[in-house]
Amino acid sequence: MEQIPSLAGKLKLYMDRLLVDDSGQSYVLDDELGDRASCCTTAQTACLYALDAKLSGEAGSDTAARLIDDVLRRQLPSGAFGQPYYVKKGEAGTVDIAEIGASANSLYHVYKATGNESAKTSLIRSADYLLTLVAEENPGAVYKNPNARMHDVLNGDIYAAHTLGRAYELSGNPVYLRQIERTVAHVADRFGRHSPGWWPYTENWDGTVGMGNSVAYQVTIIAFASPLLPLLSEPLRTRWKTIEEEAVKTVLQALNDGPNDSNEAPWWCRDWPNVPEITLALSRVPHLGEARSHVTRRLQEVEEGLSRDGIAYFRPKVKNEDPERSPVTTTFRKAATFAGLLCAIGLDHPQA
Repeated sequence: MEQIPSLAGKLKLYMDRLLVDDSGQSYVLDDELGDRASCCTTAQTACLYALDAKLSGEAGSDTAARLIDDVLRRQLPSGAFGQPYYVKKGEAGTVDIAEIGASANSLYHVYKATGNESAKTSLIRSADYLLTLVAEENPGAVYKNPNARMHDVLNGDIYAAHTLGRAYELSGNPVYLRQIERTVAHVADRFGRHSPGWWPYTENWDGTVGMGNSVAYQVTIIAFASPLLPLLSEPLRTRWKTIEEEAVKTVLQALNDGPNDSNEAPWWCRDWPNVPEITLALSRVPHLGEARSHVTRRLQEVEEGLSRDGIAYFRPKVKNEDPERSPVTTTFRKAATFAGLLCAIGLDHPQA
């Protein structure tokens, strides 16, 4: 994936302009949000600096460590991260498992690159918080957030397992490992129960579909489960690898068909070129030629887009029509999310 160094370098130049040093403490300014970047996007930016430093041999790891210090300072006492987008003015940010899951890999890799204890501490606090959200209805499931306990969000379960996995690798806590096994087994059990080759986005606790098939959320499961493979028991690892391959083939067929009601029930996820988790998921199965070709093509498209449009390539298409709320998303958030994907491709070890 020869585009990774070039893409990392381009993104770093953009992030450099948003770095702020205030009395020796560093943070990232999300200019369209008009405030500090979220903890999640700050962690993803920090990881980008660690990736670029590794690829270029230039300084960057110190910046990564300082930004993770900011993440830990702002992490909620519970161990969760506040999400500042589309929030009414004067209200606290929302809490969601996606912010935790999307931060975990960055915290892990910054710790591995820098030894910064803030990264390890923040990751373990997140993992401990997730253990408090294990579902009463099914111990393999994890509530999406404290206010969304009415159904099982399957990609959220894997976000939780992924976070616990990265925390286990740094701590060796067997409690994490037991929950990982339980959660991955649960999600494996739900595969294909309603449609061959698919997980639904959400299920009700009686096992019926809450919201149907979704490429965007299926690829999240594929992408974030992959680093867990070495931690799983042999029977479950073998079973998951079979499921992973079938799930990827289902996604590839859907990409050929285009979004429709049967393959993307959540209407807000149908802009597939702007779902970076698709690229990450397909990068997990390089032995499949069609998946490998898609990843190469998509990274080339992003590189060409950045060369043509600059960082405006990531400008959101969604408009914020409510002046009383913060933006739904921002250019920086889109760029940081892609940076997190790039770091996962560039830093995660390929699985056997």
